[in-house]
Amino acid sequence: MKKNKPAPEASKPPKPPAARSAVQPWWPLPALLAAALAVYLPAMNGPFLFDDLSLPILSGQPPGEWTFYARRIIRAVFNLSLLADYHLWGLNPAPYHWLNWVLHAANGFLAFLILRGFKVSHRLSVLCAGIFWLHPLQTEAVSYIASRSEGLSVLFSYSALLLFVARDRQARLSWPRTMGILLLMGLGALSKESAVAMAGVFVIIDLLEGRLRRLLSNWKLYLPMAAGGAAAAYHFIQIASREGSAGFGLQGVKPLDYLWTQFQCIPIYLRFYVLPWGQNLDHGFPVAKAPLDFLSWVGLAFLVMLTGLAWRYRAAYPLLLPGLLTFLVLLTPTSSIVPIADTLVERRMYLPFIGLLLATAALLERMAWNAARSAGAVAILALLAGLTGVRNQIYTSSIAMWQDSIKKNPKNARAHFQLGYAFYREGQCAEANKYYEAAAALNKPDYELLVDWALSLDCAGSPQAAVEKLRAATALKKDSHAWATLGMVYGKSGRPAEALDALNQALAINRHDANALAYRGNVYLVGGRTAEAIADFEAALSISPANAIAAQGLAAARAAQSPAK
Repeated sequence: MKKNKPAPEASKPPKPPAARSAVQPWWPLPALLAAALAVYLPAMNGPFLFDDLSLPILSGQPPGEWTFYARRIIRAVFNLSLLADYHLWGLNPAPYHWLNWVLHAANGFLAFLILRGFKVSHRLSVLCAGIFWLHPLQTEAVSYIASRSEGLSVLFSYSALLLFVARDRQARLSWPRTMGILLLMGLGALSKESAVAMAGVFVIIDLLEGRLRRLLSNWKLYLPMAAGGAAAAYHFIQIASREGSAGFGLQGVKPLDYLWTQFQCIPIYLRFYVLPWGQNLDHGFPVAKAPLDFLSWVGLAFLVMLTGLAWRYRAAYPLLLPGLLTFLVLLTPTSSIVPIADTLVERRMYLPFIGLLLATAALLERMAWNAARSAGAVAILALLAGLTGVRNQIYTSSIAMWQDSIKKNPKNARAHFQLGYAFYREGQCAEANKYYEAAAALNKPDYELLVDWALSLDCAGSPQAAVEKLRAATALKKDSHAWATLGMVYGKSGRPAEALDALNQALAINRHDANALAYRGNVYLVGGRTAEAIADFEAALSISPANAIAAQGLAAARAAQSPAK
């Protein structure tokens, strides 16, 4: 009788590969986050810089009503967060910086989860989160307090994207998930209006994964987003056009010229991602003229070629095309046909960064990890961390920031202007005048440059030169500020008649100019007209309770009046 051969190891099935790799190390993400904290520490104690100083709540006279920002709608969440900081910390900049960094930390973790939602491997998702946290291109959005709008809008819009991708995408969106996405999208748009572009990313994902049928099945998401996005875009363009920073009415910039310029800017953004050198807070990038600018044609051809390659290799690298399209769509609000005063701004990359991470993951996903490649990834992250640490040094002072900007672009008139203002604020008025003069040599002086230059000249002991600059400023613009400053300079120079004439001109233009009232009060006080001085000081304080000149003048006027009582 033939014996049956036993089936060796039949009762011991081999361990599936997935089981061997199911447990992933927990420590890389916290280690990368600690590295991100270390490289951003230099900026954490930095001062308020540039645009920070023009934020209403940081100007020394914050509005008392929270409803002011809610009624304005534009960037309401951003402004309310700053107002909360003001009530908690006053004008100590450190907590403002720390909240920006906390937002950055949260956004990097969201990027990690989004990549996992796209089925990217754990190890590669960790690497991409590290790139998000440590890349020097992110510094302007994190270390610059005025850029908190970027951090907040990304927090909400990335959360919405995570809700969209972290589900069974073969099934329709449920109503609870749809409402959650819409709520997060709304909060993102109320932080910064460019967050509405995330709706375009949802469309791309649905079209690439399920074609038109998938798109139509999620109508309950797209119909409200389309209506809300159109209303928000209209409201933003109306307000931005009135305020002169953006919109189709932006002086001297045509929509087609702006778009043509972006065909040069977008490849520069991509180059910054791959090779981060030459970063600048203020690039001063010139506007191109459509359709003749050759470099714009080159940039357009490059973008078309990239898109074509992503389409050609979509089967081999399935996340490459959605990543590139996500990047381009999320850049659309700032880099298309709506002119914005600054053509090339690095913080605009913060929202589209997730698209570049998806493309990076697509290119690296098929790579077999070994010790050498892991060491290479660590070396790249270390290099990025080092560059970010160096980049954060410029956020320690306004002077360092603008010196760096001029070094990168010596022909940038605005950078010279702002460096002059930085020296003026530090009391180094003679040094400030050198940079004001350099700015005037590069571009014809405008109203703002002339007024600030005059203040610096007066500070340096050249009142007559200050008067000449202020007279030139009054000829350029009908505004009370130049006249009030002229009256102040005349008053300090012992020329009361000319001072009163200039200050009366200022108040004829704007009777609510608190500085003009305070300056006129001082002229009255020196001239012995105490009662009129007190009236002006009180009027100034009723308009601006924090006006130190008016408060000091009122105390002096009452003291001068007391012996007569």
